[in-house]
Amino acid sequence: MGIYEDIGVRPVINAIGTATRYGGALLDPEIMETMRVASREFCLLDELHERAGEKVARMLGVEAAYVTASAACGLVITSAACMTGTDPERIRQLPDTTGMRDEVVVQKTHRIAYDQAIRLTGAKLVELDDSDGPPVEAMRAAIGDGARAAAVFYLGKNFKNDNAVPLEQAVAMAHAVDVPVIVDAASECPPVSTLTRFTEAGADLVIFSGGKSLQGPQSTGLIIGRKDLISACAVNGTPFATVGRPMKVSREEIFAFIKALEIYLNRDHATDAAAWEEKVRYIEEELAGIPHVSLGRLDPEATYAVPQLKVTIDHEAGLTGDDAVKALLDGSPRIIVQDRGEEGFSINPHNLQDGQERIVAQRCREVLAGGGSA
Repeated sequence: MGIYEDIGVRPVINAIGTATRYGGALLDPEIMETMRVASREFCLLDELHERAGEKVARMLGVEAAYVTASAACGLVITSAACMTGTDPERIRQLPDTTGMRDEVVVQKTHRIAYDQAIRLTGAKLVELDDSDGPPVEAMRAAIGDGARAAAVFYLGKNFKNDNAVPLEQAVAMAHAVDVPVIVDAASECPPVSTLTRFTEAGADLVIFSGGKSLQGPQSTGLIIGRKDLISACAVNGTPFATVGRPMKVSREEIFAFIKALEIYLNRDHATDAAAWEEKVRYIEEELAGIPHVSLGRLDPEATYAVPQLKVTIDHEAGLTGDDAVKALLDGSPRIIVQDRGEEGFSINPHNLQDGQERIVAQRCREVLAGGGSA
């Protein structure tokens, strides 16, 4: 029995990636030791935030940075920062936005469930329909003269979507009337260049999760961007009495994030990529030839370059993708894969530990060849 089983929780083999629901990433022992050391002394938390941000900015070669309590927290305090700046009266006033620019312009393509975090500040989302292609003129009209628009929100992973207004064009329209652009790149990386590609394209604030690809504590996040707006993020966050106050990030977690980023930037990313490919290829070879099952690869993403195996199940197989996902989750050992509805599922090796690809391949073969009864 392990620590999880002791309280009635069954661990999972993570073949879905760095999703928050399953724990994000595993922490390097150096990170755990950093947390232990940091826990033995006290400090002024706002001073620590400032110095940590300066260090992270130097590490990435960006103008300014701020360590948050998750990327979702980043959505809250970047939105707040764009509405209030560093004005203490406005900061205290939120989520009442009376007298402020409080509209956040967003294409339908860039909407996500987590953008509820933006509305926690009192901001209003102005959604642009993009079913007929990039809504350039609709975005220009929604931004207007900047009298109501506080920001334009852009989802990093969809920046190459055919219906998306190109980021550089959105930036140009917004900046023409002094409206900032916020990019959510929470789960992006590798490649490492993702960490700076959006600021280099002109985005004013870019948000990352600290506990996904960067492999830091799950409850951390990162904002990089314009120095004045990062300062506004800081005064809208902890330890101050603001809308960001409930989203604490501890001193231990701040130091742990810095250590995680240091480790990540110094990793041999080519070796990581080769290991992921080897795991995916092994599973692919082991599942080849199962009747009514076809295998392929998901199209690689420019901002998340991890190979992923797509398993498609024909109607004649005697089970659906939902059945297979449930069988894998309910079985022993417990395995989580990415549900893709009735048609099948996908396997992401990002968090597979050495040897786990063999367990995943064996269990998938049992489930798929047995019609879900394994």
